[in-house]
Amino acid sequence: MEVILNINDLKLGNLFNNLSIYIEKNKFIVISGPNNCGKTTLLRILSREIEIPGNIILYDKNIYDYKIEDYLKEVRCVIPQEILFNENNLEDELNFQSELEESDKKILINYIVKGLKIKRILNKDIETLSPDEIVLSQIALALVNHPKIILLDNIDNYLNIKELENTYNFLKDFRDKFGLTIIMTTLDLNQSLYSDYLYIINNSKVILSGEPITILQRDNIINKAGLFLPFMLDLSVKLRDYEIINSIYLDKYKMVDEIWK
Repeated sequence: MEVILNINDLKLGNLFNNLSIYIEKNKFIVISGPNNCGKTTLLRILSREIEIPGNIILYDKNIYDYKIEDYLKEVRCVIPQEILFNENNLEDELNFQSELEESDKKILINYIVKGLKIKRILNKDIETLSPDEIVLSQIALALVNHPKIILLDNIDNYLNIKELENTYNFLKDFRDKFGLTIIMTTLDLNQSLYSDYLYIINNSKVILSGEPITILQRDNIINKAGLFLPFMLDLSVKLRDYEIINSIYLDKYKMVDEIWK
């Protein structure tokens, strides 16, 4: 697969020391780690909100070699609650921010609204939006000019399980239609089960990386980092260690069937 974003030997105070992460095109990447390990700061760097010396390559050149307006066409960042609206409601804001031709604009906005299930909030006064509605609005606005990369910071703190599952499914559909690389930070390793690839960072560096179902079986390292395994996976690992089952199960019914064979 094509690597489109290279973070090479990133250094920043006590947060990062030779941190290297490689992002493949059109993958759903989760970056996890304990509190205060630098997850949000990393996204602020990738969105160019924070500028530091470093070798971060988008496509074939350093991210700081792009004009900021050109860079933001490629990379959009959602940090919950950090948003400034120009209009009084989301429908007007989507139309205001879209740079597409009128016919294409209407088609894409309708697709985003339907996919994120936010029609009910289109005409609500911005001041009356709840925290989860604001985050869904931010995601919609981040996608309105179909960027190539979207950065999502801890959105699971604001969306309920149903909203999260719908959002993940929609982002994957958006990816299939337009091409989209999704990079999401979270403290909750349950969220990594929706992704293609997982990075876990701690003590200023990457301590584990790979396909989530494989990485999450490294329970000793994960627990030492202060993180918690998804319940079903943790249970599977323990039952497998006791030779009660032979495989990893995320579905409790399949696990019960295996135990009772």
